[in-house]
Amino acid sequence: MDRNNLPSFYCYSLYSQKNSHINLLQIGMHKCEPKYSYSHYRDMYVIHIVKSGVVTVETGGHRYTLKENDVYLVRPYELTVQTSDSEQPCELYFFAFNGNLSEEILSKTVFKNNITFSTLKDESLYQKITDYAYKLNGNPIRNILTYNYLFDMLSYFGIPDSYELTQKNNADSYYQKYISAIQEYIQSNYSKSIKISDLATQLGLSRSHLYRIFKNDKGISIEEYLIEVRINAARSLLTDTQFSCISIASLVGYSHYTTFFRIFKQKTGLTPQQYRARKGL
Repeated sequence: MDRNNLPSFYCYSLYSQKNSHINLLQIGMHKCEPKYSYSHYRDMYVIHIVKSGVVTVETGGHRYTLKENDVYLVRPYELTVQTSDSEQPCELYFFAFNGNLSEEILSKTVFKNNITFSTLKDESLYQKITDYAYKLNGNPIRNILTYNYLFDMLSYFGIPDSYELTQKNNADSYYQKYISAIQEYIQSNYSKSIKISDLATQLGLSRSHLYRIFKNDKGISIEEYLIEVRINAARSLLTDTQFSCISIASLVGYSHYTTFFRIFKQKTGLTPQQYRARKGL
């Protein structure tokens, strides 16, 4: 392979005798065509790195959009479909491995605790993958080199001794933009009818996945967060204005006063009228 004139797709597969412990199976790169789609369901771990463009990854009933320097791990027999963006087709670098030590090794990386996504901080890995694929091609001592190359590539995702990675850390960094978008949208539109399914569609996530990442981060569901925002707004209006309770219910997004009355009392222990009276209005 000429490293100065790389093809749009190159995958070097190792067919040497494998052991039960750890094996580098494939290494390569792929400049995907627009809308190119590929499914994974194999007995191997595959780490993909997005060098450029945009790729959509569907796995476990969820859909994710990844961009430059994002990384995702596919585990054995985990059906995953990746689709290159129609306007910004992706260029992917990857390496695959298996063996009964794989999960233990991954537990020492950012992929511990079943975490799937990360972000590449050192772009030199792209060149290393290219170089390693080139050096393994036809090399008589490739059986020895594969172990060195595999551990070197995995070391890019290792956890520094000075850095404590929690179960939420990786998810927080990746999903924070979605969580912030949810909060901003609700705070700006709580007076209107809000459908979580519509919000999920706008963000490109399934409703169930949006629900899960928000609750994992905030400890409450999106619906509960919406109620909190509405009730806090109602408290302010009851305290600072002379609007009727029925009008306030409408202003904070409740089309039926009975629903507002029930939820307000449940959250505050007081009826709207009692809350206003207690505040001296």
